[in-house]
Amino acid sequence: MYSIGSRRIEQPDHHEPYEKPGAHLFWVQSGAGWVEYAGRRWEVRRGSKVWLLDMSRPRTYVPQEGGHLTISGVRFGGPGLEFWHEMLESSGQPEFELEDPHRVRAVYQNLWRLARRRPVGWEWQIHVWINELMGQLLMSRGLLVSPQSELPAPVARVLNALAANPFKDWKARELAAVARVSYSGLRALFRKSGQGTIHHNIQRVRLDQARLLLADPRMSIKDVATQLNFSSEFYFSHFFRRHTGLTPSEFRKRLLLHVRPVAFAAASPPPAEGASLDFSPAPAEKERPTRA
Repeated sequence: MYSIGSRRIEQPDHHEPYEKPGAHLFWVQSGAGWVEYAGRRWEVRRGSKVWLLDMSRPRTYVPQEGGHLTISGVRFGGPGLEFWHEMLESSGQPEFELEDPHRVRAVYQNLWRLARRRPVGWEWQIHVWINELMGQLLMSRGLLVSPQSELPAPVARVLNALAANPFKDWKARELAAVARVSYSGLRALFRKSGQGTIHHNIQRVRLDQARLLLADPRMSIKDVATQLNFSSEFYFSHFFRRHTGLTPSEFRKRLLLHVRPVAFAAASPPPAEGASLDFSPAPAEKERPTRA
């Protein structure tokens, strides 16, 4: 993530192409105007729409004459971003109408808190939340169905319990009690709904948490194993390699190659109009100073 926050624009604000793959996802907080992008002029105003711009293209944010344009959003990059741009067709159609814009705002608030506080595993959590944002855009284009939209209630209860308490050492029969059905009945519902086995879902959540914790260089691999309730570092390493093809140390080294040093600007939560956190002032991305 390169930066997050809001800024007030009172004069046309032009940006040359960014030197690395990047995206700017934003919406309008107040005011109105246009964004000049991909050879077109797109009207932008407050409402249920968001815009995703490919930062490898030039773009200009233009406030309405005599007024202002205040936008909030996040700029980010990383491996595979070109795939997202291609799948979402954001280079030609950057505008997205959301059924639930509050969900995107909630993800934005989570990203802001992570960037401010940097808790254990914050880098990986940012990656997960950005994927959630992209999922919302996919759903707005009808390219992805909400994962729990048609799930049986017992299955949804189990998935919610796993997500709400991912560090718990869940047992399948405990989850059957959460689902309020028998163990055999829950197994059948998982198979029928295409969610795999109960055990697979437990292991998937455990693996996600392992990645999250390994992203924090302050934690030793032994600490990660203990946090995830493995009896030893050896068994944790065996589990991780079996599911990812990498040892925990190899995963950590690869991840750190993609994590850039960050420098936080002074700002106070919650994000207010004009507040921002800037992670990587880029030579090719000339921005006007942000009002704080």
